[in-house]
Amino acid sequence: MVIFMQKYVLAGALALALVGCSSEEKSEPAPARAQAGATTSVKVATASVDKSEESLKHAAEELDNRIAARDIPGAWNLYSQRCQADMNNSLDSFKMMLDLHFEGRHPQIVDHTVRVQGSMGQVVTIDKDPNAPAHAMNPRTWTFIDGRWLFDNC
Repeated sequence: MVIFMQKYVLAGALALALVGCSSEEKSEPAPARAQAGATTSVKVATASVDKSEESLKHAAEELDNRIAARDIPGAWNLYSQRCQADMNNSLDSFKMMLDLHFEGRHPQIVDHTVRVQGSMGQVVTIDKDPNAPAHAMNPRTWTFIDGRWLFDNC
């Protein structure tokens, strides 16, 4: 029964991490929960989404895949709140910016080079599209916010 419950607690923790819950939250020990009277609910420790280069690379790949698929809301959710505010918190503005940026282009992304320093990261996307602008190879800034990497190059 314990192993069965552990699997569901882990699955729940991973699901929470994927939707951007804080990785800082910790589970209270069982006696503390019992003393607090929490008999019907259990505080689940969220799986930590680490600040590693691998997790940043995964986030950058996800953003590029969502943009390529024209998943505007999905890509928007990978932008920092600061960058969203720069686009008037508007999905329409974001879509227009993407349309202009990719006009006449057919991205052929083959890799991402990443570097992490604390809560900041730099990503260079390797795009073989001959129509990619020269600045496409410039490093882009990502920031680790609320337990996940967000595009913050605005």
